[in-house]
Amino acid sequence: MGITWERSATAPEIDTALDEVSSEFHNEGNCFLRFRQTAEKNRLAVKRDGGAWLVEYGKTFYALRGAALAAAGVETEEDICFDTHGILLDCSRNPVITPERFKHWLRKLALLGYNTAMLYTKDAYQLPGETYFGYMRGAYSVQEMKEVDSYAKKLGVEMVASIQALGHLEPVLRWPHYARSPLRDTDNVLMVDAPESYELLEKMIGFWAESFSSSRIHLGMDETHDLGRGRFMDRNGYENPFHIYNRHLKRLCGICQKHGLSPIIWNDMYFRYGNKTQSYYGPTEIPDEVKKEIPPEVQTSYWDYYHFAPEIYAEKLTASRELNGHAPLMASAIRTWPVFWTNCDITFGTVRPCLEGCRRSGTHDIIYTMWGDDGGFCEFESVFAPLAWAADCAFHGGKDDETRAAALYRTIFGADYSLQLKAGEIEQPFETPDGKNWIMAAAVMWDDPLMGIVWHEYRHFGEDFWEKALVKWQALLAELQPHRNETGGGDLDHACVILEALTAKVAFRLALLDAYRKRDLPRLTELAEKEIPKVQEAVAAFGRSFRKMWFRSYKSWGLEIMQIKLAGLRERYAECGRRIRELVSGKTAKIEELELAPDTMGVVDTRYRMNVTGSWFI
Repeated sequence: MGITWERSATAPEIDTALDEVSSEFHNEGNCFLRFRQTAEKNRLAVKRDGGAWLVEYGKTFYALRGAALAAAGVETEEDICFDTHGILLDCSRNPVITPERFKHWLRKLALLGYNTAMLYTKDAYQLPGETYFGYMRGAYSVQEMKEVDSYAKKLGVEMVASIQALGHLEPVLRWPHYARSPLRDTDNVLMVDAPESYELLEKMIGFWAESFSSSRIHLGMDETHDLGRGRFMDRNGYENPFHIYNRHLKRLCGICQKHGLSPIIWNDMYFRYGNKTQSYYGPTEIPDEVKKEIPPEVQTSYWDYYHFAPEIYAEKLTASRELNGHAPLMASAIRTWPVFWTNCDITFGTVRPCLEGCRRSGTHDIIYTMWGDDGGFCEFESVFAPLAWAADCAFHGGKDDETRAAALYRTIFGADYSLQLKAGEIEQPFETPDGKNWIMAAAVMWDDPLMGIVWHEYRHFGEDFWEKALVKWQALLAELQPHRNETGGGDLDHACVILEALTAKVAFRLALLDAYRKRDLPRLTELAEKEIPKVQEAVAAFGRSFRKMWFRSYKSWGLEIMQIKLAGLRERYAECGRRIRELVSGKTAKIEELELAPDTMGVVDTRYRMNVTGSWFI
């Protein structure tokens, strides 16, 4: 099992990298490898060569992907058409991956064919003299990031900082030390022109200049919808946000130049400020004088995780290039939010046309973002199967082959590719008059057993909606059950525990509503005394499984959020039992929440606070 190679004829950097990844192979028997570098920079060819395998590569570290394909028994020729082919992992919404676990990620990513990695950190890093920056967040030290960077370089992966240098800084500005200081414009946006803002930004950019050897840094600056409309307007009056934005960007470029860094920014606000609805994807007008003021050294990044047609990507990437003449970075996504397991349907449906849009527009830099909106509760290692597919699609001109991707995945992870994708149906697809939709499993998990806010919304799609959903989840659980011990990629036992909690919740509410409608007091008593403890245990089991997953991958900070949510959910089931007993005993004549039959619209918000209560104060 594993690989060996002709060391004397292998480039030293490849030899070193192979030593690092050699333990990751799960192929049967031994695969003997020879390597040959070619003048064709974009070429990767893997073929049998007598009793050995020959890997011909143009870009040095893609030899690692070639080694993995050979070990998988895959003969192929690939066009490594992207200069940047990377990932962005969200470390800003509770989970902060440990350096040791990220090294595991780096080995897998290098074998899959990824050469760039970003850890998205709004505030999860330590700054000198800034107690409340990254406070109680598991913030990284310079030494931790240097260690990650050094390891990544061995594998040919460039670590690129990904921060926020204008908006999305609510985790910092929430603390009174910053909220009351001159550097706050609004709840999430820094005060442009304030000296205090640039003192902080100097420290922020300096941290990453010291930590990573890359000459690139992603400064963020997206979704600053209220730029200049808070304290800035109070002090200065109204100013066109285009002008504020560009002025700030120039200041940042000066700091980056001082540190030898080339800046990248998300480019949505140039398109948003150009129309009254601040739409990123709709018609917009960006004045020529605004474009002329965008520093030419800035690479803008077009992010789009939503469209299913390649022409949209091609058009927007062309428009992105026209902002300042710099070739853009495309940011697609592996759909890890707000889900317990990667939604592969949406991922495949958006990544394929995105890659085609890149080809049409001549875009050669792409990252796949992995966001953690509303708390980062996804089993993030479920991304690796979609990443195996995305690389295959990227390097074969859109002619992806899932058999090839599955063989590579099994070799690197020792796990079943198709089961990993199948588990994505935890986010259960269903048809509506407007097209395909998905049941958001997390919303169902948070749904209150008495109020049923999410329950009522989905009932809009049919009176038997939940009966059908329960049958499908039960069938998925039965299919995954025999493979619970498979943990090479996403942990399938965790997937099963999620399904057990969901099915317990749905089955209980169906039984509760039926018994309540019939005023079947013996059955209601049985639900209170026997069934509620079973649901509570299923929720507790999910909590234990989540904790196990958490400490496999992340620093301890942030786990408290899920534990608070689940403790609250168990207590609400306890309250449901109390209310049933009061009804059965005659203390009350009805349960108010179960009397409701609202005429809903079928709209489910993804956020926890919108699903657990009708109150605003949570």
